[in-house]
Amino acid sequence: MIIDSHIHISYLEKGNRALSDVKNELLMTMKKFGIDYSIAIPDNVPNPQCADLETLIKMASENEGIFATGTINVFGPMDEQIENLENLIIAKRICAIKIFPGHDPFYPTDERCSSMYELCLKYSLPVIVHTGENSGDPECAKYNDPKYLVEISKKYPALKIVIAHFFWPKMEYCYEITKDVPTIYYDTSAMADSEVVEATGGWDSVLDVLQKTISKKPNNVLFGTDWPMCPIDKHIQLIKDLHLNPEMEERIFSGNAIALYKLTI
Repeated sequence: MIIDSHIHISYLEKGNRALSDVKNELLMTMKKFGIDYSIAIPDNVPNPQCADLETLIKMASENEGIFATGTINVFGPMDEQIENLENLIIAKRICAIKIFPGHDPFYPTDERCSSMYELCLKYSLPVIVHTGENSGDPECAKYNDPKYLVEISKKYPALKIVIAHFFWPKMEYCYEITKDVPTIYYDTSAMADSEVVEATGGWDSVLDVLQKTISKKPNNVLFGTDWPMCPIDKHIQLIKDLHLNPEMEERIFSGNAIALYKLTI
């Protein structure tokens, strides 16, 4: 079984497309590459090219192969958003909450995030954190440095934090600063993207940091791709090139995600 733990219902090309068509494209792509389930992440700001939370919840309810996460805009009305997220958690409509420091100009340590972290703790829900550079914008990574996630883990020791994109291109730094924090997890989204691989030092460099992370924290690494921004097949190959034993490969492809996100499959 393969679970892609990090995708978006979105499109990159110019022009208008129906998001329902994008969802159908996702389902066809999943079938093509043997992906059994996908965990979809909504945009946290209005964006006609990416499904928002309401749209994604509806799609996930209609398609058993799609799970949804929640998200939050720290610049919006927090009380209203927290109430909505709590209702979705109680209804078992979301399996995590994603924040976007770097896409948005705030740090994960921002006090406005506190109510969201406390909500995740209350229901044992992981928080997923966007990390690393954005294409053409290396300066944005100042907002999502994993050192801030280590700070959060000290303040909230039971909070499970998922690092997305491994703080590329500084993957080695990300590993070293977080390796001893048992509640910090990693998804492999974007790690096999050509731009990310080149900036990080090549395919072998990415494999090396991923191998060390799995050896140190075998239950804390989850397969993810960041589709449609990044190719699914290259991310599958990334895991295959680790030459893991079958039991460990199954953990990375699906078992760890099922356990962390408490997926009913």
